[in-house]
Amino acid sequence: MSSARWLRKSFSRSREKNNDPRPEMIILGIDPGLTTTGFGGIRCVHTTPSLITCGSIKTSPREHISRRLFQIHTDINTVINSLRPDLIAVEKAFSLVRYPRAGILLGGVLGIIYLSVFNQNVPMIELTPKEIKNALAGYGGAGKLQIKSAIKRALGVTNIHSSHASDALAVALTAFYRERGRRNR
Repeated sequence: MSSARWLRKSFSRSREKNNDPRPEMIILGIDPGLTTTGFGGIRCVHTTPSLITCGSIKTSPREHISRRLFQIHTDINTVINSLRPDLIAVEKAFSLVRYPRAGILLGGVLGIIYLSVFNQNVPMIELTPKEIKNALAGYGGAGKLQIKSAIKRALGVTNIHSSHASDALAVALTAFYRERGRRNR
């Protein structure tokens, strides 16, 4: 059974006609993980981001790795097909030397996500945790609470239930700030 139940409505967008050929942009942020992969979709109109959806794709540690990767693949495709993003941003993986197995498993998750993005023909960028913290809190050593507060302020939301969804929204917002900076040059 798919855990991608949260996306029931269709998200349509209208392109305005003015000097900016794409005043509206939909960005999907992904926080990869084998047990929980977070996702967050934001709509960016000119200089204002707003929340479309966010959630988590959960897999059971009792399932075989192949089944878990297949579930992530299926659910990420559902999210991409529902949002039809203009850009997908993925948090870059890092692995601690103490936990090499975790790094290897995360590599499998990233491979599945990259394949899904490639098959959907959507531009993708990768962002490091430090880049995300710098963009949202002003310095690379920011804590989770500071990042969550910055997300709530930027999107005008009061609560984000999942830390993985919150991380994915942080990825999406950082991508938005980066794209906005490029357009303003």
